[in-house]
Amino acid sequence: MPTTPLSLDQARRLAVPGGHIAYYETGRTDPTAPVIVWVHGLPLDSRSWAAQQEFFDTRARNVFLDLRGYGASSQLPPDATGVTALYVADLAALVQHLGLTAPLLVGFASAGHVALRFAAQHPDLVGKLAVINGSPRFRRSDDWPYGFDEQGIAHFVDAAAEGGIEGITDTVLDPEVVFADVDAARAAQLGARFREMSRTAGVRTLLGFFEDISLDDDRALIPAIEAPTLLMASTIGQEVPTVVSLYLRTTIARARLAELPGADHFAFATRPDLVNNLLDSFLTS
Repeated sequence: MPTTPLSLDQARRLAVPGGHIAYYETGRTDPTAPVIVWVHGLPLDSRSWAAQQEFFDTRARNVFLDLRGYGASSQLPPDATGVTALYVADLAALVQHLGLTAPLLVGFASAGHVALRFAAQHPDLVGKLAVINGSPRFRRSDDWPYGFDEQGIAHFVDAAAEGGIEGITDTVLDPEVVFADVDAARAAQLGARFREMSRTAGVRTLLGFFEDISLDDDRALIPAIEAPTLLMASTIGQEVPTVVSLYLRTTIARARLAELPGADHFAFATRPDLVNNLLDSFLTS
């Protein structure tokens, strides 16, 4: 049966403190099916996993989460701080609500950061962990020379102040920075889809990353991760250098690293065959 793409009107909702989170279930329904929980990154929502849904619907039970502020989920609470902690609590509520046992948790970029913290703090709720271009820390410091400097963060914040959602979306999805691993037609197609998701999220949600999540430093948590972990690192992505995944590989006890040669930041969408096959092998190993 052909896969039906996700749409916001298909979302199920779970009440959580201060709002609700939206989620979607697709794929196999038999009790022996492995379970995969998919968590998107900025500026996207669950619809961005279309290539993964199509591939894994015959292989697994798929659960897709819209983080608070994205997709069909409610907005971030007013003056929200500790956004990563909020996302971790929401994810735990969903896993427990659905009674999921030892799922494979997949997180991309900013949600890779969420997934890392979740696996460290809730080892009983994770069977395996896969992180695509995630990081324990997104801002540079004297002892962490990777990620955004203050000028880089200001670039995004100023774009939001000057141009609203269109301004920050243009900056996050700048074609000079992303989609370098696909042709112009595919880049335009992905850009249009991702821009729609960014507009749905809105300025306040996106700034939740640049003004809050990017301040996190979760390096001390990383050694607590017990789950077998697959780290996928894009070799030409500018947002998260591959050396960050190498750091995670040497810090997480049961981690393996797969570099994605010639892949840009949004590798799950631009190089889906490579990413899907790596995930499938990890799922069944």
